[in-house]
Amino acid sequence: MTRKEKDWVIKVQMVQLQSENPRLDDYYYQKYYQKLEKKQADDELLGRKNKVESLKLVTPYIQKAEAYESVVRIEGSLGQVAVSTCFSPRRAIDAVPHGTQEQEAGAASSQRLRVLHHIEKMFLQLLEIEEGQKDGPPQPCYSEQQSKQVEKLFLALKTQEQNNLEEAADGFLQVLSVRKGKALVARMLPFLPQNQAVSLLLAITHHLPLLVRRDVADQALQMLFKPLGRCISHLTFHELLQGLQGLTLLAPGSSERPVTVVLQNQFGISLLYALLSHGEQLVSLDSSLEKSNSDYTTWTDMVVLIAWEIAQMPTASLAEPLTFPSNLLPLFCHHVDKQLVQQLEARMELAWIY
Repeated sequence: MTRKEKDWVIKVQMVQLQSENPRLDDYYYQKYYQKLEKKQADDELLGRKNKVESLKLVTPYIQKAEAYESVVRIEGSLGQVAVSTCFSPRRAIDAVPHGTQEQEAGAASSQRLRVLHHIEKMFLQLLEIEEGQKDGPPQPCYSEQQSKQVEKLFLALKTQEQNNLEEAADGFLQVLSVRKGKALVARMLPFLPQNQAVSLLLAITHHLPLLVRRDVADQALQMLFKPLGRCISHLTFHELLQGLQGLTLLAPGSSERPVTVVLQNQFGISLLYALLSHGEQLVSLDSSLEKSNSDYTTWTDMVVLIAWEIAQMPTASLAEPLTFPSNLLPLFCHHVDKQLVQQLEARMELAWIY
C-alpha cells in the first residue's frame, strides 16, 4: 500500500470514531467508562487507589466531512455500486414482517419477531428516559415531559395494540418470556409511579407459575427481584392478598398447585417469601386487621396452605431463596402447630436462627 492509501484507511477508521454526541453514538462504551470512573472514585474514597489507571480512548480531532460518497464509480460499469459506510450504512433486511394479520396468524416465528421488534422500540423509549436522569439513580419522573415519556412506555408495555385485556395480558407475558424483555421491565420499574409499578407486580404474581416455566432456559427472572421488592413495600393488605390468591388455586385439569411450581424456582420462592414477609409486617403494625376481617381469614388460610406445601416438599426440590426474611418463621409460628414449624425449619435449613 502506498502512503496515500494507508492515510485513507486510517482516516476512514477514525471518522467512524468521531462523534458530536458520543453518549448517543457510542452509548455502551460511554456507560461502561462512566461505571468504571465511579468505581475508581469509590475506591479512592476507601483508600484503595489502583496502581494502574484505566485508559480512556481518546480520538484525535478530524474534520467531519460534510458530504460522503455512498457509491463507487467504476470505469466502464453500468450504474453505480453502493458501498456501506459509517454515514451511509447498507440497508439491512427488515426481519419484522409487515403483512396482514391474517397472513401472520398461526406463525410462531413471526409472532416472536413482532415481540422482539416491540421490545426494541420500547428500549429506545427507555434509553431516552434514562438519558434524562443520567446524573442520578433511577427514580420516578417528576417533570411533565419525563412523565409523559414514562406513561407512553407503560401503555406500550401493557396494551401492545391488542384488542382486549386478555390479549394485552398475553402480550405482556410474551415480553417477559424474552430475556431482553425481562431486562426492559427491570430497568423501567424504578421510573414508574407507585400505582403503575404495583399493577405490574400484581400481573407478574398472578402469572408467576407460567413465567417460571418459561424461564427454565434463561434463568433471568432474578433481575426483576430487586426492583419488584421496592414495589412490594407499597402493597396494601388487600392488594397483597390479590397477588397471593392466584398461587393457592388449582388450575383447571391440574392436580398440582401453582405454589408448588413457584417453590421450586429461585425467583419464585424469593418473591413468595417477600410477599409473606410484607404481609406479616402489615398485620403486626395494624392490629385492626385481625378483628373479624374477611381479608385476615383469607390471609390465615393462605399462610397455612403455603406452610403445608413447604413442609410436604422434599428438601432437594425446594429452591434456595435470594434472601430469607427474618420474620418468616415467626409468621408460620403464629398460624401452624409446633410440629409443622419443626418440619419447616428442617426444609429451610434455618433451624440455627432459633
